[in-house]
Amino acid sequence: MTTTASEQYPYDHHPLQAAAQTSRSDRNSSLDALHVLEAALAEPASTRHQSWITAVRTALAALLHALDEQAAGDSEAFSLLSEIATDDPRLIPRIDRLRRQHQALRNSAQATLDELATQAADDHIDTADIRDRVAELARKLRHHRAQESDLIYEAVNINLGIGD
Repeated sequence: MTTTASEQYPYDHHPLQAAAQTSRSDRNSSLDALHVLEAALAEPASTRHQSWITAVRTALAALLHALDEQAAGDSEAFSLLSEIATDDPRLIPRIDRLRRQHQALRNSAQATLDELATQAADDHIDTADIRDRVAELARKLRHHRAQESDLIYEAVNINLGIGD
């Protein structure tokens, strides 16, 4: 028996599919930026402080940009989260919490970038501290992504987890 694409992915024709695709794309951009940041942090830093700092700062800035883009998209009236809030008001507290968490993630990334700039200016880089901060940020970002996926799937049965 042959399965058609619509049977295989029943949410492809969901009324919120366009909003879901935009959300998925934004989420994947922030995940890609996180992967680049983790790769930069994994590079040896002991004898290459300047190049390590530059790579990490560039990757952190890219993550900040991706998080800002995602937040901007999620706050629009026709975003997936906004549409879910309109369609299912009981989920508004969870959506609001996700938006606050997202802002906290963004603030944490900015604080880490600022701290890295301060350490670089003082010519003292605590690579272990920076790596720990980003590891915690990564853990929180992945947890946030899972909570967001759960809420969206519960609300409209659209799986955004592809790429996670």
